Amino acid sequence: MASVASVYAQALLELAAERGKTALIVGDCRDLAAMLAERPEAFADLASGRVPKAQAKLVLAQVLSGQLQAETLDLIRLLIDRNRLGQLGPIARETIVRADLAAGVVHVTATTPTALAGDAEGRLTAGLKRVLGPGVVLHSETDPTLIGGITLRVDDLYVDGSVRRQLAELKSLILAAPVTTGLWQD
Repeated sequence: MASVASVYAQALLELAAERGKTALIVGDCRDLAAMLAERPEAFADLASGRVPKAQAKLVLAQVLSGQLQAETLDLIRLLIDRNRLGQLGPIARETIVRADLAAGVVHVTATTPTALAGDAEGRLTAGLKRVLGPGVVLHSETDPTLIGGITLRVDDLYVDGSVRRQLAELKSLILAAPVTTGLWQD
């Protein structure tokens, strides 16, 4: 069964495509998702039901008018009418994911112990594009606990090429090795 976010996201993308505004509306969703990630409480009072629906729609129209496409504002009004404004964040994120998927965009997160140098990042991106296609978008993160190596995350796929993992595997092998008295004899 489809989630609430996926149903609304699909409908929004279909409307955007029909009106030739896909890039603009996905841009709105990126802005909304970023704002809600930074300030999750942004629409909390309006979503709680304590503010009458007409007043909530008026407030949002005044605050967001000129910043969002009319279709995105219509979606927000619809969510208010259906008591689903709290789903705006998941809907925006699902819209972005679906639009990226349709455009062939693949987000890859590379985690290394230190920041990648300019040429290393370029080589990594080029290699990932050879494997995953031209739509690769690389996001770099650092984690000093990795010691060395790299980890890659593409959606649900996680590739761990870190020294930390290799050392943990070596430790497990050493601890699991059978120890006998004959080990120390010729």
